[in-house]
Amino acid sequence: MYFKRFLPVICATLIAPLSYSQNPPAPTVDRVGFPTDYVKDMSILYVYDRPDNKQVRTVYANSPVFTVTDGNQDDYPYGSILVMETWRSLQDSAGNPILDARGRFQKDPAATPTLFVMRKEKGFGADYGPNRNGEWEYVAYRPDGTYQTTPSNSFSCAVCHLQADHPKDYVFRNALHLHGASGAAPTGVFRDYQFVPNMMHARQNVSIHVYNDDVIAHTIADDAPNGFVSGMIKPGGSIELRFGQTPIPTAPFTWTFHCTVHNEKGTIIVDPIP
Repeated sequence: MYFKRFLPVICATLIAPLSYSQNPPAPTVDRVGFPTDYVKDMSILYVYDRPDNKQVRTVYANSPVFTVTDGNQDDYPYGSILVMETWRSLQDSAGNPILDARGRFQKDPAATPTLFVMRKEKGFGADYGPNRNGEWEYVAYRPDGTYQTTPSNSFSCAVCHLQADHPKDYVFRNALHLHGASGAAPTGVFRDYQFVPNMMHARQNVSIHVYNDDVIAHTIADDAPNGFVSGMIKPGGSIELRFGQTPIPTAPFTWTFHCTVHNEKGTIIVDPIP
């Protein structure tokens, strides 16, 4: 759909080392299991571009995980398995991630991924002692099945997942899947009834991603009469926008927009293709 002269396209850790004088308790036996054929046997839950360490994280899940809804995130079914495949992103000479046309990080084909696996079964997790995450246990593997993080060192995973808290059953970011968010690095967000930042930049023919970090739904609508209007973007969701123009201009052009719910306003400056 074209509006004015723009074309929108709408699309609805490595664990930090911990320092202890003595390691916290953890399992001594691998009860998680290397996820052979996870790409074939599981489905992608979400893909997350992590800006701070410039990783592409693809999270796969087995069928029990896909039964989880907003209403039962506090109790994943027994047998749930999540595999977080982490890749170094493709980067330019300055170390900046090279984005594809959808504004997403790309996997560096020269890098080797790590597979962080968490599994929930009845009685799991007791060996983590005070760092127990319900009934989850963790192991990290290399693609050949050797250990990146052994069971006895997986206390670092448990300590990290304590931050996910019990209401989400110690699982990070499943809301990306539940709320239809893209997982791309955000260009801007809805927050406290405003667009942050109020003025954003985009490149022609490269998507930007705006997340709803507010408690109510919002929209993005062209200020021009009869222009583009998005659907409702629910809390936790995101919208993907891409701008094109013919002929290609030599200077930036500006698009102003508002939310049809509370009339918050914003501006996107679309920079020309270099």
